[in-house]
Amino acid sequence: MQSLPNINTKHKNIFVLRNNDLGDVLVSTPLIFGLKKSFPNARVLIGVGEWSIPLLQNNPNIDEIIPCNAPWHNKQNCRFPANSPKTFLEGLIYSLLSIEARYISKQKFTHGIDVLGSRQGAWLMVRSGIQNRFGIKGYAGGEGWCHKTLSFDENKNVSEASLGFLRLFNVNKKFENRPQIYLTTNEKNHGDSMWDSANYSHKRIVIAPGGGFPEKCWGDENFTILTKKLLQHRNFNLSVIGSIEDKKRIQVHQSNKIKNFCGEFNLRQSAALVSSANYVITNTSLSMHLAGAFKIPSVTLLGEWYDSAKLHHTQWGYPEGIVLGKERCLKMNSLASPEEAYQCIIKSLQVHRV
Repeated sequence: MQSLPNINTKHKNIFVLRNNDLGDVLVSTPLIFGLKKSFPNARVLIGVGEWSIPLLQNNPNIDEIIPCNAPWHNKQNCRFPANSPKTFLEGLIYSLLSIEARYISKQKFTHGIDVLGSRQGAWLMVRSGIQNRFGIKGYAGGEGWCHKTLSFDENKNVSEASLGFLRLFNVNKKFENRPQIYLTTNEKNHGDSMWDSANYSHKRIVIAPGGGFPEKCWGDENFTILTKKLLQHRNFNLSVIGSIEDKKRIQVHQSNKIKNFCGEFNLRQSAALVSSANYVITNTSLSMHLAGAFKIPSVTLLGEWYDSAKLHHTQWGYPEGIVLGKERCLKMNSLASPEEAYQCIIKSLQVHRV
């Protein structure tokens, strides 16, 4: 372990690495906010995959978004298991030879934060000559190349945990661990216009049935059954969002009560629609974090992959959100049924009076 250079560098030039999936990037925005508020004269740059750049556009706390399509710990361009030798090799080649890595090196960063805490992320910071390297101990093996680390704690909210990096800058201020996405007025107006404006008393419900891996998803049949039950309410208007691959996940007859925007909306348009909704129903995916960003009540429906809905809520959830799934420690080994999800949603709408 190297000795830590002067952490109180007058002119801070901070690089935040988050080349991961969409939700991971969004939950890192409180850290960006905290850095900029703590060091208003610092340059704060973030390296992310091109797939997530739209989520960060218009963010006043970011001086530059650096395309960082690093091939590790994401679903977009990581071709092999996270800890496989092939992933390590691709990560090393990227860090040493890629145009993006060379660009990062030219920025002469004084500080670097690998929010995930991977070996490859640490290698990239070393290769870039970053003087003060911060990472995570006990998660993906990057601590050996970092000057200071935070300890991984699975019982801590991911966004709150990332704010812990501020302590490594000797900052003890408290910041809200809620994602931030900065929509323009036009984007907000567009999202609002997608609903039936003649029925302001109707509940606007967004359904997001897509997800990264099938085993992590609640299931197309479950979403279809739930959607049919919701359509029986005359004062519910439903909008479905997702990629073009999600277009046919929910098999219901189209009507003026349900609109399917899958494949039609980009990330920011989907975010705008969520911002104007009363409720969000989703797999564990970006839509859960979009709901959290705008304080929209939601229910996240877990798939077979997850053993504990309570732990998932601790790690990724929001005060106004609910997570339903298995709880193996209590011998609850079944997923939530469509009927259970439906009853939960009805009760939640009544509690939040939305």
